[in-house]
Amino acid sequence: MDIEIPGLTAIEAASIVKAAYPDINVILLTLNEKGESLKELPVQDEGYEVERIPPVSLSEFISQVYETALQSNMVAVNKVLAFFRREQKVTTAGDPYGLSPREKEILRCLVNGDTYKQIAEHCHISVGTVRSHIMNIYRKLDVNSRSNAIVKAMKEQLV
Repeated sequence: MDIEIPGLTAIEAASIVKAAYPDINVILLTLNEKGESLKELPVQDEGYEVERIPPVSLSEFISQVYETALQSNMVAVNKVLAFFRREQKVTTAGDPYGLSPREKEILRCLVNGDTYKQIAEHCHISVGTVRSHIMNIYRKLDVNSRSNAIVKAMKEQLV
């Protein structure tokens, strides 16, 4: 942000941002090297630096900041992806479709010929919840009917 904007000064805005989010870096720019606003800048030991940068270097600097932020974000994204991959391996160890224990229980009930109401009573859940689980089972097994789910469950020995 430019340090000479009307209303709340960029210095004040930067201080508010840094107080709320200490890890965020704020870049303040100005074309006016002799303006009064430069005298308002906090001292360097508070994390602020005053530099005179030619336009070409400025664009390189902004690119570096962007690349650094992108790399930081990628580290975080990779950690999240690794977590989900690890969870998926644990979930799918004995089941290539990733069915939860509850979904397997409901699938067993389907194979046994139970109605939605009977499944709900057996599992102590509502009929609506049974429908939700069955839709998830259909999606995970890549089928679109009860009979297809039963055939796949028997063929793949899922129950």
